[in-house]
Amino acid sequence: MGLLDSIKQTAAVASQKVSDGANKIKTSISEVKLEDITANLNIYEKYFSESELLQKIGKFGKSIGATVLYPVFLLFNLLKSGDINLKEKAMIIGTLGYFILPLDLLPDAIAGVGYADDVAALTAAVTALASCITEDIQNVSKDQLRKIFGEFEEKALDSVTKIIQRANKYINK
Repeated sequence: MGLLDSIKQTAAVASQKVSDGANKIKTSISEVKLEDITANLNIYEKYFSESELLQKIGKFGKSIGATVLYPVFLLFNLLKSGDINLKEKAMIIGTLGYFILPLDLLPDAIAGVGYADDVAALTAAVTALASCITEDIQNVSKDQLRKIFGEFEEKALDSVTKIIQRANKYINK
């Protein structure tokens, strides 16, 4: 199974979970204590810095692909927007720190599957934060992808866009 197949499979599973659990996210996110979030994510947040993220993207961006980088840019731009609370910032920083870390559950160097765990973490964060991801953030993120890939088929981003739309549909019920 190639990287694209792994990403599609992960996105399909995540999309189904969005349909099944988005209301649960909405009701439970306000009940989550900041300490619970940071207890798990602070392991990875020490690996996050804007310069480290941009360095990884610069070095591996083209081989990682637009479908994986899109949620990275969505989260990064959401973080930079300042339109989120401390819990949401902690989630983003932990997720991006995990993405930056080369040795994680599946080392990134493993061809074809190395980013599958990163995709799962990114998908979970995008799902949880979907209501914060504005059209402007999506457009800025696509512009950043164009800087790396030139013009690309935006249809490749449909799985991420559907996750955002479905999460918003169920969360805003």
